[in-house]
Amino acid sequence: MSKAKKTDTDQRQFWQMVLETFKSSGLSVRQFCKQEGLTEASFYSWRKRLNNPQKSDIKNELPQPEPFIQVSMPTAKSGVLELVLVSGHTLRIPSDIDSVFLTGVLSAVKQAKLC
Repeated sequence: MSKAKKTDTDQRQFWQMVLETFKSSGLSVRQFCKQEGLTEASFYSWRKRLNNPQKSDIKNELPQPEPFIQVSMPTAKSGVLELVLVSGHTLRIPSDIDSVFLTGVLSAVKQAKLC
């Protein structure tokens, strides 16, 4: 994930929390923004952006990761299996690796969103 996308995601989460807090505050926008140290312009801009998502926001969504495929391990005791992930990373897996260990490695790779 790029820093710009992560920042946008963090900002969206922050402003969603701000808007939820505002709704339960009973304050005017001006009072709330002053109390929270926010600008009214930013408040109104994010409220509009989050309440009315535009096509440009949808285009910026990250594509869904490709699902894992099930692979059979080679039966020979020599050789290496190489998996090239969508992220560009390459896993070199010895053919004699323990299947339980390999399952753990693939789970960690999936959690790290490298595929």
